[in-house]
Parts: sequence; structure tokens; C-alpha cells
Amino acid sequence: MFATEGRKQKTDEVVIRGENVYATSPEGQTATMDLQKLVQMVIQQNVKHMDTSYMLPDGVKLVRSRGPVTILVYERPPQVHNFKWIAANSPVPFGRGTAYQEVRIALPYLIVIAVFVYDKQGRVQLSSLNECFFRNHPLKSTRDELCYPALLNCSRFDPPEGRPLSWICTSKLNRGSSSLKQDNEANLRAGLRALLHCLLETGYNRSSEHHEKSSWFTESMGVDKRISTIENWEKATYKDQLFVLKVPWLRTGLTLEQIIERIFGNLKTTQAAVTSASDIQRIVFNHTDPP
Repeated sequence: MFATEGRKQKTDEVVIRGENVYATSPEGQTATMDLQKLVQMVIQQNVKHMDTSYMLPDGVKLVRSRGPVTILVYERPPQVHNFKWIAANSPVPFGRGTAYQEVRIALPYLIVIAVFVYDKQGRVQLSSLNECFFRNHPLKSTRDELCYPALLNCSRFDPPEGRPLSWICTSKLNRGSSSLKQDNEANLRAGLRALLHCLLETGYNRSSEHHEKSSWFTESMGVDKRISTIENWEKATYKDQLFVLKVPWLRTGLTLEQIIERIFGNLKTTQAAVTSASDIQRIVFNHTDPP
């Protein structure tokens, strides 16, 4: 991968002398960096991707890996759900003492983006940066736009830069049910199962309104009178379970591809794997030493 010292070339050249690495561009510019630091950076950028030959959980539409991050895109078709929803007379808006009521409402296509990372032992585990979206049609392409979900506990941040667009609050995630094993396929399945349980079965309250900017349920209340309150949503569901496919959900203005790239960017996994002398040269020229 490296050009040897003394080799004449007009393209990319990388030379190791002692504890330093020297890079020379085709234009004759040179740069140097510590060999140990270079090796650490190469290892970080060449972390093993998830083996996508695994049998993936039902409903997973797409798998995308980059560096130490793997993203699963899960889709659930329109259906009626029985939810625990904060009661109007709840003494507290979230946490211990919250009072819930049972509600039965229809949802459109539910898109869950589960973000997994590798630990130091090479085991894949669910992160805390997972997101949720709605669509009125099934995903057919990464160019399809996603809409915000009108759900409590799916948070809006302000400003959104560097944060998830529709963050799934995982304070009630049962990580004990997804204890890490050496079998990454099992970890993947357990992580997604725990995330879906947390999102759909642990109860919706007003935590997002107090800890983040808002929830996307609160933000969406004005888009259609049929979902303006949870009571109206229940009534509309009783009349027509598929009405949700005609609701003008708040648009993100972003495609699935753009949201995936945004997640990778937030996690700073934008660098490709190091496979050539040109890649090494790029690292040497672009690195900066601390003052």
C-alpha cells in the first residue's frame, strides 16, 4: 500500500522513516505525521462493518453500514395500535406518577431507523440515537421523502443541527432484554425488538415537551382536525382505519437517503475505509496536531 523510499513516481507517495510517515503529492508538496497516530486513525476508519449476510428481522427494508455504525430501516404497514397514552387528568406530565389511558388509533406506514454501533469487543449494540417517521406509502426507494410522526415521545430539537430530527425517547428502553452476546445477529434482533417495544408499548407522555423543544404529536396537531386531539384520532379510526393514509403529515423535506447521511454525519462516520496510498496521503495532509 505504501510506496518505498527511493521509488520514483509522479503519483501518490507515502514513505515511513522511523516513527514518522511522509507523504508527497504529485505536485511535490510534502506533509508528515506520527506513525502511531496514523495507525490509530486507519484502524478507526477500517472498523469492520456488520456482516449483512445475517438473517435480518422481519420488516427491515434497508441495511446501511459505515465504519463502526450500522443503520437498520424498519417499516411497519398501516394498522391499528392499542397504546398507553397520558390521561388528560394525569397529575404529572411524565415520569413516576403519570396516569395513562388506553387508546386505539390507526397509524400510517411507520418507519423506524435503528442505529447500531460496535463496542470495543466488536459486539454490535443499539445506540440511543434512533429515529421515527411516518409515510402514506410504502418505501420503494431511498429517494422517498419521510414525514414527521405525530407521536408523543418522538422529539423535536431546536436547533436541530447535530441532533436527530425525530428522536425516539428511550428512557424506558429495557436494555436488559438485549444483553450483548458474541452473536451479533442475536444482538441486532434483540436491539430492534427492544426499541420497538419501547416506542410502541411503554406509554406516551409529555417528556419531549419538557426535556426537548417539543414532541412531533404537539407539532402536528394543526395539520388535520382528525388528529388534533387523541380523542378525535380515536373517533376517526373508528370510522375509517385507513384515513391516516390521507393525512398531510408534516414533511421533513428530506429523503431517506439524506436522513441516513445526516445520521452518519452526526456520528462523524463520513470517512470511507482506507484502502490505498492515496487514502493514507489524504490522512497525512489533512491531519492537524493539537497546539
